[in-house]
Amino acid sequence: MLNYSLEIVGVYVGLNLLINLFLAYRVSANRVRSNVMTGTGEDEKLYNANRAHVVNVEYTPIALVGLVTLHLLSASIYVLHIAGLFLTVGRLLHAIGLTNAARASTPPRLVGTVLTWAGQLISAAACIYYALM
Repeated sequence: MLNYSLEIVGVYVGLNLLINLFLAYRVSANRVRSNVMTGTGEDEKLYNANRAHVVNVEYTPIALVGLVTLHLLSASIYVLHIAGLFLTVGRLLHAIGLTNAARASTPPRLVGTVLTWAGQLISAAACIYYALM
């Protein structure tokens, strides 16, 4: 199992890096469009893009550390896939939900948050389980 678990982790790290780069690009593009180089000013699109990127940066690194730790602990590939899928789909949905309405709750934002937290909870529980096995 260990031979394939690093490749699985690599897929989720790569996908989440791409999500982060896309969200960072959206912030930069909105900065150029609105000519606001720091903060968000009064520009709602820049604010929404910025919030989507900032929240992604808050949650993704620690979740990916959990996946890497699970690999090091020789966790089941199924656990890696479940935690990785929940994180990745959760981050995508959350970003979609924040894109149009950062100041309001939307169904994609809510589901994205729940999936992200579930992925982290699965990783946390699995890390403890495999560490104590």
